Amino acid sequence: MKKSILAVSLVAVVSGSALAQEKFATLGDHLPKKGEPTELQLQNAGPIAVTADNFIMAESDKYFFEQQVESKMNTFNHADTLVTPDNQTVVRQNRDTLYSKGIFDTQGGLTFELPDLDTYQSLQVIDEQHRTIGVIYAEEGKNKITVTPDMLSSGEHVWAIIRTQVASMDEKDLEAGRGKQRLVKIEANSANPYVAKGFEQVSREQTRLEQERNILKIDLTRSFGAPGSEQVREFDAKVATAMGFGGLPSQHAFYKVLIAEDRSGACQTMTFEKPPLKEKGFFSVTTYGSDGYIHAYNYATSSREITPNKDGSITVNFNCEGEKNNLDVPANWSGILRMYMPQDLNEIVAYGKKVEMPHSK
Repeated sequence: MKKSILAVSLVAVVSGSALAQEKFATLGDHLPKKGEPTELQLQNAGPIAVTADNFIMAESDKYFFEQQVESKMNTFNHADTLVTPDNQTVVRQNRDTLYSKGIFDTQGGLTFELPDLDTYQSLQVIDEQHRTIGVIYAEEGKNKITVTPDMLSSGEHVWAIIRTQVASMDEKDLEAGRGKQRLVKIEANSANPYVAKGFEQVSREQTRLEQERNILKIDLTRSFGAPGSEQVREFDAKVATAMGFGGLPSQHAFYKVLIAEDRSGACQTMTFEKPPLKEKGFFSVTTYGSDGYIHAYNYATSSREITPNKDGSITVNFNCEGEKNNLDVPANWSGILRMYMPQDLNEIVAYGKKVEMPHSK
Protein backbone atom coordinates (compact mmCIF):
# COMPACT_ATOMS: atom_id res chain seq x y z
CA MET A 1 0.00 0.00 0.00
CA LYS A 2 2.80 2.40 0.98
CA LYS A 3 4.60 1.58 -2.29
CA SER A 4 1.44 2.41 -4.25
CA ILE A 5 1.04 5.77 -2.50
CA LEU A 6 4.72 6.55 -3.10
CA ALA A 7 4.40 5.65 -6.77
CA VAL A 8 1.35 7.89 -7.21
CA SER A 9 3.15 10.74 -5.43
CA LEU A 10 6.18 10.38 -7.68
CA VAL A 11 4.01 10.39 -10.79
CA ALA A 12 2.28 13.56 -9.57
CA VAL A 13 5.61 15.29 -8.94
CA VAL A 14 7.01 14.26 -12.33
CA SER A 15 3.80 15.29 -14.10
CA GLY A 16 3.80 18.65 -12.33
CA SER A 17 7.42 19.26 -13.29
CA ALA A 18 6.72 18.35 -16.91
CA LEU A 19 3.75 20.70 -16.97
CA ALA A 20 5.87 23.54 -15.59
CA GLN A 21 8.51 22.87 -18.25
CA GLU A 22 5.84 23.07 -20.96
CA LYS A 23 4.56 26.40 -19.65
CA PHE A 24 7.89 28.09 -19.02
CA ALA A 25 10.96 28.30 -21.21
CA THR A 26 14.58 27.73 -20.28
CA LEU A 27 16.13 31.00 -21.38
CA GLY A 28 19.05 30.63 -23.76
CA ASP A 29 22.64 31.73 -23.21
CA HIS A 30 22.32 34.14 -26.17
CA LEU A 31 20.40 36.61 -24.02
CA PRO A 32 22.33 39.45 -22.38
CA LYS A 33 22.82 38.77 -18.68
CA LYS A 34 21.54 41.37 -16.26
CA GLY A 35 24.33 43.80 -15.46
CA GLU A 36 26.80 42.24 -17.92
CA PRO A 37 27.68 43.85 -21.29
CA THR A 38 27.70 41.55 -24.32
CA GLU A 39 30.80 40.81 -26.39
CA LEU A 40 29.57 43.13 -29.16
CA GLN A 41 29.00 45.92 -26.66
CA LEU A 42 32.50 45.50 -25.24
CA GLN A 43 33.96 45.55 -28.77
CA ASN A 44 32.38 48.97 -29.28
CA ALA A 45 33.28 50.29 -25.83
CA GLY A 46 35.48 53.26 -25.08
CA PRO A 47 36.73 55.30 -22.11
CA ILE A 48 33.68 57.57 -21.59
CA ALA A 49 32.15 56.68 -18.22
CA VAL A 50 28.35 56.58 -18.20
CA THR A 51 26.35 58.37 -15.52
CA ALA A 52 22.73 59.48 -15.30
CA ASP A 53 23.75 62.68 -17.10
CA ASN A 54 24.82 60.99 -20.36
CA PHE A 55 22.87 57.74 -20.06
CA ILE A 56 20.28 58.45 -22.76
CA MET A 57 22.91 59.03 -25.43
CA ALA A 58 24.96 56.05 -24.23
CA GLU A 59 21.96 53.71 -24.35
CA SER A 60 20.92 55.04 -27.76
CA ASP A 61 24.50 54.56 -28.98
CA LYS A 62 24.31 50.90 -27.95
CA TYR A 63 21.11 50.36 -29.95
CA PHE A 64 22.55 52.21 -32.95
CA PHE A 65 25.79 50.23 -33.24
CA GLU A 66 24.05 46.93 -32.52
CA GLN A 67 21.48 47.63 -35.23
CA GLN A 68 24.17 48.49 -37.75
CA VAL A 69 25.68 45.03 -37.26
CA GLU A 70 22.28 43.37 -37.57
CA SER A 71 20.82 45.15 -40.58
CA LYS A 72 23.58 47.23 -42.22
CA MET A 73 23.12 50.89 -43.14
CA ASN A 74 19.87 52.16 -44.70
CA THR A 75 18.25 48.71 -44.58
CA PHE A 76 15.44 47.28 -42.49
CA ASN A 77 15.87 43.92 -40.83
CA HIS A 78 12.38 42.40 -40.97
CA ALA A 79 11.52 39.98 -38.16
CA ASP A 80 9.31 37.40 -39.87
CA THR A 81 7.94 35.77 -36.71
CA LEU A 82 6.30 37.03 -33.54
CA VAL A 83 8.39 37.15 -30.38
CA THR A 84 8.57 34.03 -28.21
CA PRO A 85 10.65 33.16 -25.13
CA ASP A 86 12.99 31.27 -27.46
CA ASN A 87 13.68 34.01 -30.03
CA GLN A 88 13.60 37.16 -27.84
CA THR A 89 16.80 39.22 -27.90
CA VAL A 90 16.27 42.12 -25.47
CA VAL A 91 14.13 42.87 -22.42
CA ARG A 92 10.40 43.70 -22.57
CA GLN A 93 9.70 42.64 -26.11
CA ASN A 94 6.16 41.78 -27.16
CA ARG A 95 4.21 39.94 -29.85
CA ASP A 96 1.85 42.79 -30.70
CA THR A 97 3.25 43.16 -34.21
CA LEU A 98 5.94 42.02 -36.61
CA TYR A 99 8.91 44.35 -36.14
CA SER A 100 11.27 45.84 -38.71
CA LYS A 101 14.29 47.81 -37.47
CA GLY A 102 17.15 49.64 -39.09
CA ILE A 103 19.69 52.46 -38.81
CA PHE A 104 19.77 55.18 -41.45
CA ASP A 105 21.90 58.14 -42.56
CA THR A 106 19.89 61.38 -42.92
CA GLN A 107 22.51 63.43 -44.79
CA GLY A 108 21.05 64.73 -48.04
CA GLY A 109 17.57 63.79 -46.87
CA LEU A 110 16.05 60.44 -45.94
CA THR A 111 12.49 59.55 -46.97
CA PHE A 112 10.27 56.72 -45.73
CA GLU A 113 6.92 55.85 -47.29
CA LEU A 114 4.47 53.23 -46.05
CA PRO A 115 1.73 51.65 -48.16
CA ASP A 116 -1.98 52.42 -47.72
CA LEU A 117 -3.38 49.52 -45.68
CA ASP A 118 -6.64 48.72 -43.91
CA THR A 119 -4.73 47.38 -40.89
CA TYR A 120 -2.29 48.89 -38.37
CA GLN A 121 1.23 49.64 -39.55
CA SER A 122 3.39 52.46 -38.20
CA LEU A 123 6.95 53.71 -38.68
CA GLN A 124 8.76 55.60 -35.93
CA VAL A 125 12.01 57.55 -36.39
CA ILE A 126 14.27 58.07 -33.34
CA ASP A 127 17.49 60.09 -32.99
CA GLU A 128 20.57 59.48 -30.83
CA GLN A 129 19.00 61.33 -27.88
CA HIS A 130 16.05 58.89 -27.94
CA ARG A 131 13.75 61.62 -29.24
CA THR A 132 11.02 60.73 -31.74
CA ILE A 133 11.40 62.72 -34.96
CA GLY A 134 8.11 61.47 -36.34
CA VAL A 135 5.57 58.66 -36.55
CA ILE A 136 3.76 57.80 -39.78
CA TYR A 137 0.97 55.33 -40.53
CA ALA A 138 -0.07 53.16 -43.46
CA GLU A 139 -2.85 55.59 -44.36
CA GLU A 140 -3.06 57.93 -47.33
CA GLY A 141 -1.82 61.38 -46.32
CA LYS A 142 -0.11 60.08 -43.16
CA ASN A 143 2.32 57.60 -44.70
CA LYS A 144 5.38 59.62 -45.73
CA ILE A 145 8.17 61.46 -43.90
CA THR A 146 11.44 63.07 -44.98
CA VAL A 147 14.15 63.46 -42.34
CA THR A 148 17.18 65.77 -42.52
CA PRO A 149 20.00 66.29 -39.99
CA ASP A 150 18.63 69.66 -38.83
CA MET A 151 15.53 67.87 -37.48
CA LEU A 152 17.60 65.80 -35.03
CA SER A 153 18.65 66.61 -31.46
CA SER A 154 22.20 65.79 -32.51
CA GLY A 155 24.07 63.57 -34.93
CA GLU A 156 23.18 62.51 -38.46
CA HIS A 157 21.80 58.99 -38.00
CA VAL A 158 18.41 57.69 -36.90
CA TRP A 159 17.06 54.37 -35.67
CA ALA A 160 13.73 53.45 -37.24
CA ILE A 161 11.16 50.82 -36.32
CA ILE A 162 8.12 49.57 -38.24
CA ARG A 163 5.28 47.86 -36.38
CA THR A 164 3.10 45.67 -38.62
CA GLN A 165 0.01 44.09 -37.09
CA VAL A 166 -1.05 40.58 -38.10
CA ALA A 167 -4.57 39.19 -37.81
CA SER A 168 -3.51 36.08 -35.90
CA MET A 169 -0.55 33.81 -35.23
CA ASP A 170 -1.56 31.47 -38.07
CA GLU A 171 1.07 31.02 -40.77
CA LYS A 172 -1.27 32.43 -43.44
CA ASP A 173 -1.71 35.67 -41.50
CA LEU A 174 1.99 35.87 -40.67
CA GLU A 175 2.85 35.56 -44.36
CA ALA A 176 0.39 38.35 -45.16
CA GLY A 177 2.14 40.49 -42.54
CA ARG A 178 5.54 39.74 -44.07
CA GLY A 179 4.27 40.97 -47.40
CA LYS A 180 3.19 44.25 -45.79
CA GLN A 181 6.63 44.67 -44.20
CA ARG A 182 8.26 44.53 -47.61
CA LEU A 183 6.07 47.34 -49.00
CA VAL A 184 7.94 50.13 -47.21
CA LYS A 185 9.88 52.45 -49.53
CA ILE A 186 13.21 54.02 -48.54
CA GLU A 187 15.05 56.82 -50.33
CA ALA A 188 18.45 57.59 -48.80
CA ASN A 189 21.07 59.92 -50.26
CA SER A 190 24.01 59.00 -48.03
CA ALA A 191 25.29 55.81 -46.46
CA ASN A 192 28.02 56.88 -44.08
CA PRO A 193 28.43 54.27 -41.32
CA TYR A 194 27.46 55.03 -37.76
CA VAL A 195 30.54 55.32 -35.52
CA ALA A 196 30.18 54.21 -31.89
CA LYS A 197 30.84 57.08 -29.51
CA GLY A 198 33.10 55.20 -27.11
CA PHE A 199 31.00 54.82 -23.98
CA GLU A 200 32.25 52.46 -21.27
CA GLN A 201 29.78 49.58 -21.27
CA VAL A 202 29.93 48.27 -17.69
CA SER A 203 28.98 51.67 -16.27
CA ARG A 204 26.30 52.04 -18.96
CA GLU A 205 24.68 48.77 -17.91
CA GLN A 206 24.95 49.65 -14.22
CA THR A 207 23.34 53.02 -14.87
CA ARG A 208 20.55 51.36 -16.85
CA LEU A 209 19.70 49.12 -13.91
CA GLU A 210 19.76 52.10 -11.54
CA GLN A 211 17.32 53.98 -13.77
CA GLU A 212 15.02 50.96 -14.07
CA ARG A 213 14.42 51.00 -10.32
CA ASN A 214 12.41 54.21 -10.75
CA ILE A 215 9.91 52.62 -13.13
CA LEU A 216 6.88 53.30 -10.91
CA LYS A 217 7.88 56.93 -10.31
CA ILE A 218 7.64 58.18 -13.87
CA ASP A 219 4.91 59.72 -15.99
CA LEU A 220 5.01 57.92 -19.33
CA THR A 221 3.28 60.84 -21.04
CA ARG A 222 6.45 62.82 -20.30
CA SER A 223 8.92 60.09 -21.24
CA PHE A 224 8.88 59.99 -25.06
CA GLY A 225 8.62 62.92 -27.46
CA ALA A 226 10.12 65.15 -30.13
CA PRO A 227 13.41 67.10 -29.92
CA GLY A 228 12.90 70.25 -27.88
CA SER A 229 9.47 69.17 -26.65
CA GLU A 230 8.60 70.75 -23.29
CA GLN A 231 6.40 67.74 -22.62
CA VAL A 232 9.46 65.50 -22.10
CA ARG A 233 11.06 65.59 -18.64
CA GLU A 234 14.65 64.45 -18.24
CA PHE A 235 13.99 62.17 -15.27
CA ASP A 236 11.10 60.40 -16.97
CA ALA A 237 12.99 60.13 -20.26
CA LYS A 238 16.00 58.45 -18.60
CA VAL A 239 13.90 55.81 -16.87
CA ALA A 240 11.82 55.16 -19.99
CA THR A 241 14.98 54.75 -22.07
CA ALA A 242 16.22 52.17 -19.57
CA MET A 243 12.98 50.18 -19.41
CA GLY A 244 11.94 50.28 -23.06
CA PHE A 245 14.02 51.84 -25.82
CA GLY A 246 11.88 52.81 -28.79
CA GLY A 247 8.67 53.52 -26.92
CA LEU A 248 6.06 55.53 -28.80
CA PRO A 249 4.96 58.98 -27.55
CA SER A 250 1.66 58.79 -25.66
CA GLN A 251 -0.44 60.31 -28.44
CA HIS A 252 0.54 57.27 -30.52
CA ALA A 253 0.54 54.57 -27.83
CA PHE A 254 -0.20 54.61 -24.13
CA TYR A 255 1.55 52.23 -21.73
CA LYS A 256 0.53 51.22 -18.22
CA VAL A 257 2.96 49.19 -16.10
CA LEU A 258 1.21 46.38 -14.22
CA ILE A 259 2.44 45.36 -10.76
CA ALA A 260 0.30 42.68 -9.13
CA GLU A 261 -0.96 42.78 -5.56
CA ASP A 262 0.56 39.33 -5.01
CA ARG A 263 3.64 38.61 -7.12
CA SER A 264 4.33 35.14 -5.71
CA GLY A 265 2.76 33.44 -8.71
CA ALA A 266 -0.66 33.10 -7.08
CA CYS A 267 -3.82 33.62 -9.13
CA GLN A 268 -4.39 37.33 -9.91
CA THR A 269 -6.99 39.08 -12.03
CA MET A 270 -7.81 42.49 -13.49
CA THR A 271 -10.90 43.88 -15.24
CA PHE A 272 -10.98 47.04 -17.33
CA GLU A 273 -13.19 48.76 -19.87
CA LYS A 274 -12.28 48.64 -23.55
CA PRO A 275 -9.71 51.42 -24.18
CA PRO A 276 -10.80 54.46 -26.25
CA LEU A 277 -8.80 53.82 -29.43
CA LYS A 278 -9.07 54.78 -33.11
CA GLU A 279 -10.47 52.36 -35.69
CA LYS A 280 -7.13 50.65 -36.39
CA GLY A 281 -6.03 50.82 -32.75
CA PHE A 282 -5.59 47.76 -30.55
CA PHE A 283 -4.37 46.81 -27.09
CA SER A 284 -2.38 44.03 -25.46
CA VAL A 285 -1.26 42.69 -22.08
CA THR A 286 2.27 41.27 -21.95
CA THR A 287 4.00 39.72 -18.93
CA TYR A 288 7.67 39.45 -17.93
CA GLY A 289 9.90 37.92 -15.28
CA SER A 290 11.83 39.99 -12.75
CA ASP A 291 14.70 40.20 -15.26
CA GLY A 292 12.48 41.83 -17.89
CA TYR A 293 12.54 38.78 -20.17
CA ILE A 294 9.61 36.65 -21.35
CA HIS A 295 9.51 33.38 -19.42
CA ALA A 296 6.16 31.78 -20.25
CA TYR A 297 5.00 30.54 -23.65
CA ASN A 298 1.50 31.81 -22.87
CA TYR A 299 2.79 35.24 -21.85
CA ALA A 300 0.52 37.70 -23.67
CA THR A 301 -2.92 38.37 -25.06
CA SER A 302 -4.42 41.14 -27.17
CA SER A 303 -7.69 42.58 -28.44
CA ARG A 304 -7.50 40.32 -31.50
CA GLU A 305 -7.95 37.21 -29.34
CA ILE A 306 -9.43 38.29 -25.99
CA THR A 307 -12.92 37.10 -25.08
CA PRO A 308 -14.78 40.10 -23.57
CA ASN A 309 -17.29 39.92 -20.75
CA LYS A 310 -21.02 40.20 -21.50
CA ASP A 311 -20.98 43.91 -20.64
CA GLY A 312 -18.07 44.56 -23.01
CA SER A 313 -15.43 44.90 -20.29
CA ILE A 314 -12.20 42.91 -20.39
CA THR A 315 -10.96 40.50 -17.72
CA VAL A 316 -7.41 39.15 -17.89
CA ASN A 317 -6.30 36.45 -15.46
CA PHE A 318 -2.81 35.46 -14.38
CA ASN A 319 -2.07 31.90 -13.20
CA CYS A 320 -5.81 31.25 -12.78
CA GLU A 321 -5.99 27.80 -14.36
CA GLY A 322 -9.18 27.20 -16.34
CA GLU A 323 -10.25 30.85 -16.46
CA LYS A 324 -10.71 32.70 -19.75
CA ASN A 325 -8.01 35.08 -20.98
CA ASN A 326 -5.52 33.44 -18.63
CA LEU A 327 -1.77 34.01 -18.86
CA ASP A 328 1.02 32.02 -17.22
CA VAL A 329 3.38 34.10 -15.10
CA PRO A 330 6.50 33.33 -13.02
CA ALA A 331 7.08 34.57 -9.49
CA ASN A 332 7.99 38.27 -9.19
CA TRP A 333 6.38 39.02 -12.54
CA SER A 334 5.28 42.35 -13.96
CA GLY A 335 3.35 43.33 -17.05
CA ILE A 336 2.55 46.12 -19.48
CA LEU A 337 -0.83 47.11 -20.90
CA ARG A 338 -0.09 48.65 -24.31
CA MET A 339 -2.76 50.68 -26.12
CA TYR A 340 -2.04 51.72 -29.70
CA MET A 341 -3.60 54.73 -31.50
CA PRO A 342 -5.54 56.46 -28.70
CA GLN A 343 -8.43 58.65 -29.84
CA ASP A 344 -7.27 61.53 -27.66
CA LEU A 345 -4.26 62.05 -25.37
CA ASN A 346 -6.14 63.51 -22.41
CA GLU A 347 -8.82 60.85 -22.71
CA ILE A 348 -6.35 57.94 -22.70
CA VAL A 349 -4.42 59.43 -19.75
CA ALA A 350 -7.63 59.68 -17.72
CA TYR A 351 -8.58 56.16 -18.79
CA GLY A 352 -5.18 54.76 -17.79
CA LYS A 353 -5.49 56.13 -14.27
CA LYS A 354 -8.71 54.16 -13.79
CA VAL A 355 -7.27 50.80 -14.88
CA GLU A 356 -6.85 48.60 -11.81
CA MET A 357 -3.71 46.65 -11.02
CA PRO A 358 -3.87 42.83 -11.01
CA HIS A 359 -5.14 41.61 -7.64
CA SER A 360 -6.35 38.54 -5.79
CA LYS A 361 -9.86 37.30 -6.48
